[in-house]
Amino acid sequence: MTRHFFYIVMLTMMLNIILNVPMVLVQDRFHGSIISIVISIIIGSLFIFLFIIGMSRFPKKGLPEIFHEKFPAYIRNPYLVFLGIMWMASGTFALVSYSYVVKLYLNPEMNLLLILGFLLFIIIFGASKKTDSILYLTEIIIVIAAPMVAFILFKAITSKFFYFDHIKRMGHFIWQIPSYSSISAATYIFIGYINLAIVNRFIDSRKLIKVLWTLPIIGIFVLCSTFFIPMGFLGVNGVNDVVFPWIFITDSLRMEFGFIERVLYLTLCLYLLLVLLFGIITWHIGLKLLEGVFIGKNTSAKTNIKREKLFTFVFLIGMGVLTLILQAITNQRQFFYIVKLWLNIRFPAEFMLVVLVYLISRRQKA
Repeated sequence: MTRHFFYIVMLTMMLNIILNVPMVLVQDRFHGSIISIVISIIIGSLFIFLFIIGMSRFPKKGLPEIFHEKFPAYIRNPYLVFLGIMWMASGTFALVSYSYVVKLYLNPEMNLLLILGFLLFIIIFGASKKTDSILYLTEIIIVIAAPMVAFILFKAITSKFFYFDHIKRMGHFIWQIPSYSSISAATYIFIGYINLAIVNRFIDSRKLIKVLWTLPIIGIFVLCSTFFIPMGFLGVNGVNDVVFPWIFITDSLRMEFGFIERVLYLTLCLYLLLVLLFGIITWHIGLKLLEGVFIGKNTSAKTNIKREKLFTFVFLIGMGVLTLILQAITNQRQFFYIVKLWLNIRFPAEFMLVVLVYLISRRQKA
């Protein structure tokens, strides 16, 4: 099941081509976004390598089991709660972002809460399933989606509306000092490896080390596509006038001999699958991290199963309600500010987790 790790990382990369990462990079395009992309590739690759090295020293164990062995409860439990909530928040933000996309491009008359409620129903149902079942679902969707995403990128680059001269203008801003926000957003492309915190129970992470060199290559291609292609269509200045530049771009692409002429509809259907899958995975991983705190292991197996099912149902429903409240009390501008703030908090939290796992693995016998 080693291949499933790469599917999860690719899911995060493909999803953030159109959602929150491009908005941050475009906003800081004159303030070092290009350098931040270069830095993020180095940092992201280093984080992946160190985290996998660390987790590989604990075969068939997840983060809750590792922390249970290494830390007392008063340190372990608050930290696992923090990590679980942070990871579930990433799925929540993807869902809310896509609900804006659906309302803007598919059905402007539909209520946002109704759209989000439909997405949450699927997420809650999927996140409650077993981890191995979710991994198999990930494989099916990524195998279908990856060629389609590559096709959309190819259509964009070869479009008559794509002007490389717009991209060359960004050469004047290459050496600008990058902002912290742009580095935080760019490194988020690689964040899928964090799922190994639970997925390590099902795969042999030692086998991943030999093929990790492929992820920086894919990351370079994804980040360059995310940042530069919208500018090739909309221009250096005009790209900031569009909320979701990639969705706007695909609306200008056509498949003359396809059964769906407008690439927009293909993109929206494709990314609906990816958003739902991302939400299922992040909420499931966050749930499993929290189970390591709230579900005891000293009782009988039958009692544990009942407590686990009750906790899963109550917690996922509660997260769904909080997500609806977030949607109701914020507008799009406020929501984007919250996402940007969360990305800025996530980066040091990710750094601390990677360093912590690597350091405790150094004291673990192979």
